[in-house]
Amino acid sequence: MRYAFQRRRGLPARTVQQEVAVALRTQQTRDGTWRFELLPNRSSSWAQTRRFLMVIALLNGLIALLFAWQGLWLVLPFSGLEVAALGAALYCCSRATYRRELILVEGERVVVLRGGDRIECRDEFARAWIRLQWQPVGERGCGRLLLGSHGRFSEVGVFLVETERRQLAGDLGRLLGQPLGARAPEIALDAGLNREMGL
Repeated sequence: MRYAFQRRRGLPARTVQQEVAVALRTQQTRDGTWRFELLPNRSSSWAQTRRFLMVIALLNGLIALLFAWQGLWLVLPFSGLEVAALGAALYCCSRATYRRELILVEGERVVVLRGGDRIECRDEFARAWIRLQWQPVGERGCGRLLLGSHGRFSEVGVFLVETERRQLAGDLGRLLGQPLGARAPEIALDAGLNREMGL
């Protein structure tokens, strides 16, 4: 079966605003496949970020022209460098918010897809052997959610906040028949010990 991410270009502004607020979507398709789509929290779209950059560039350019008119012409190239550096940083941050993960639980297998506009990484596991593993990180109770089997694990929900990651662990645990996943928020997180959520 071939998988592809659906593009979201050309959507009305209202739909894009709704997409920005959702970080974890769960749905069941007609053929019985469960789909978990994980998206990073995005405070602004790329179009909004470009508008912000244009306003900053305009203000910066006006100030630089004022200084150049006063005889301080060396301000102009450094002003341009500032705007270019800000543009590069905003582009990198915005691009990172357009990545996503897709977890498909279908029949006898679980497929994890990662990427942006196209699939960059694909992991497939046999559903009968799959395990969920919660790995505590640090003293504050934060953790990593690992999904895998036979010693090959893949971290899922890296960009989700802790509560969303625990919700994902609970939903996946219930679906895969690993009941400890449903109680992920109550897991006692001892320092550095792995707490497996299943089998």
